[in-house]
Amino acid sequence: MIIALVSFIGGRLTEASNDSSMDMDDMKKTLAYAFLYDFPVNVYTGNEEYRTLSLLSIKYNARGNLFFSGTYYSNNSRIKKNFSWREVKRIEINIEKEPDKSVY
Repeated sequence: MIIALVSFIGGRLTEASNDSSMDMDDMKKTLAYAFLYDFPVNVYTGNEEYRTLSLLSIKYNARGNLFFSGTYYSNNSRIKKNFSWREVKRIEINIEKEPDKSVY
């Protein structure tokens, strides 16, 4: 169950906003946080939306440009997708909580 959608905006972790695009430093921080804690992300490009993407890798080239890859489900099949910083407008982290499995 998703309990929050968050992103780094201006260097701070805040609730995700639909009306803003991100700079590359905020994208890097958002992806690093999601990768570190194994949270899925939503990636928004100019014309596509990729929901619950599981991150596989994050890479930077010598110029500091960002590239990353992940998998998502579409029509009951798992698809791998590579992204470049140029095509991405916004990234949101899905903070999820497992349903309580306590035994009383």
